[in-house]
Parts: sequence; structure tokens; C-alpha cells
Amino acid sequence: MVGLRFWIAGVVAVCGVAVTTAAWPSHSRQAEAPIIHVWKARHEMWLQEGEHIVRTFEVSLGTNPIAAKLLRGDNRTPEGRYYVCEKRPQSRFRHFLGISYPNIDDAERAFTAQLISADEWAAIFFANLRQTTPPWQTAMGGHVGIHGYGGHAPVPADWTEGCIAVSDADIDYLYDRVPLGTRVIISD
Repeated sequence: MVGLRFWIAGVVAVCGVAVTTAAWPSHSRQAEAPIIHVWKARHEMWLQEGEHIVRTFEVSLGTNPIAAKLLRGDNRTPEGRYYVCEKRPQSRFRHFLGISYPNIDDAERAFTAQLISADEWAAIFFANLRQTTPPWQTAMGGHVGIHGYGGHAPVPADWTEGCIAVSDADIDYLYDRVPLGTRVIISD
């Protein structure tokens, strides 16, 4: 009986270590994970792994690119820290990497401005904690992501409804290399 208890305790300890390791990756694994950086004012995006910039991309943004996104239909590209929450292999713009807009900071601003309810705030909060897709049907909008041009030639103008557009060749490259959960940092 004592041996069985030690065996069960050992299994629980091993499982606990496995869960902890999966939930909190080591610094070295985080350093290797890709990160996407977008600079709106420069119309530039980087794919970075550790300290190494793997590739740079020219981007087009929402037709109102100066300010951060606040409402559905404002044609603004959000600013903040997000993650890739969805990957669609086919979309009208080739591939789609959905980002986790709205994040907790966006929800906090919208709740303070009475644009969303406490229930909507909580749904956004918990989706971000779980790293799942946040609600995209609130007054804040959603369905924001990185996509291609859908077979059209790239144009040197901001034309999206708030998304980040790259050439079709670039979205093909990104789609194959960027896993769900990849950090996306969008700055002005």
C-alpha cells in the first residue's frame, strides 16, 4: 500500500512538472518563438525569432491609420500587444492570420467609455487569458488580422478596414511559419 502511494505521488509530480513546463515555457523556447512587429507610421512589419530579424515586409493598413482602433467601422488598425488567434488557409485575401483584437487594454478603454457591457468585457478578458479568439461581434469590432491581396497587385496606399495587408507571396511565407499564439506587437 505504501508503494502504491509513492507511485501515485510520483505520477502526480511528473504530471505537475509536465503541465508547468507546457504552461510556462522556458526562456530559451520563448526566445526562439517568432514575434511579429508592425510599425504603422513606417508601413513596415518584421518577423523576428529571438534577436534575429528573419524578414521585413511592406504593409498597407486601415484607411484611417493614424489613431488606434476603437469602434467597428472606424477603419483604424489597432495598436498594442496581441497574438495570432486564428489561421484561415483560405479567405478572400488569400490567407488570414487573425489577431486577438480586442485585447484586455482595448476592452478596458471601451468599458470605461461605456461602449461594451461588463459581460462583453469579461468575455474578452477570459478569451485573452486562454489565448483564444476574443468576441468579434461587439461595438469594438473584430476580424482584424494579417492577410494578402487576394490575387491583386499590391498598392502603395492604405486600403483595408483595419487589417494589415502584405503581398500574397508574403502572406504565403508568414502563414507557413507563424503558429497560433505568435505574439503580434503593433506600434504607431
